[in-house]
Amino acid sequence: MKLNYPQLSSHLTKNIAPIYIISGDEILLVQEAIALIRSYARKTGYTERVSLTIDAGADWEKIFHTQAHSLSLFATKRIVELHLAGTKPNAAANKILQTLATKSLTDTLLIISTNKLDAKISATSWYKALEKNGVAVQVWPITPDQLPAWILQRAKSLGLNMALDAAKLLSERVEGNLLAASQEIEKLGLLQPTGMITSETIDQAVSDNARFDIFALVECAVSGNSKRSLHMLTNLQAEDAEPILVLWALSREIRMLAEISQQTKQGVLLGSLFTKFRIWEKRQPGIRRFLQQHTLQECWALLSHAAKIDRILKGASPGNVWDELQQLTLQMTRGATCPNYSHP
Repeated sequence: MKLNYPQLSSHLTKNIAPIYIISGDEILLVQEAIALIRSYARKTGYTERVSLTIDAGADWEKIFHTQAHSLSLFATKRIVELHLAGTKPNAAANKILQTLATKSLTDTLLIISTNKLDAKISATSWYKALEKNGVAVQVWPITPDQLPAWILQRAKSLGLNMALDAAKLLSERVEGNLLAASQEIEKLGLLQPTGMITSETIDQAVSDNARFDIFALVECAVSGNSKRSLHMLTNLQAEDAEPILVLWALSREIRMLAEISQQTKQGVLLGSLFTKFRIWEKRQPGIRRFLQQHTLQECWALLSHAAKIDRILKGASPGNVWDELQQLTLQMTRGATCPNYSHP
């Protein structure tokens, strides 16, 4: 069965298939399609989940049968996610996928994600078997003409009111990058949760040449430049930047770094994670430095510190927000020892 991305939500309200294969080059939409399936599945009792990212040259039999198939020992329903990225299944993988496609998966929901499919892949026996016995969802990219409407819908889903001219201006600023557009909409939600978001709002919030930009601060902190990071933070404070935006940007970056750290511990190649998270080449040295300086436990500790700052912002805990942001930034730049923290 074939569906396009807009049809997926309606399909899931009626029935959940045992197999889904999500394909497309727009990573944000592919990830959201998977999250949507996962959300509906959990409502019907799929409480257990395993996520496997398959790299080129991977031993499918070892990975799948030792990690995923072993979950059959548990009685609960489970979701098994296979992320292929640009990997093309080999002969062993072809056999495994065909077996899964024809097997009665009564307590397992299989979600496979991959890049945009070409005619050669679509003609393979494993793909035909999966499509015949499951649901194939093709995620098409958003064209420049479609982007303003997508931005308006995205803003509406977050409870924001945005004017059409504002959506058009934002689409020009992000130059077709959906992830950047999504991040800017989230930021606008923090800056102006009520009222109409106009083109003037966009001009103020999405500056092309901000002297001490919040995102530049994040990049500088990850790269380990403590002196420049603190200088940026001081200037942001002097310019009356909203501390909640600084915290949001730092927290979002730390969450991504924690996810990368966790997946590298599971054997996923860093190169494939750079592609998955859209980390461009110029940022990769800084990310590598951060991962060398911080363990996964320390990443969780940084998130714990960010949660503490959030409580201070909300008035639920005492403390000085900017002082705490300074400490959080320093911990990111110098790999300072963080308090012990156990991941929930």
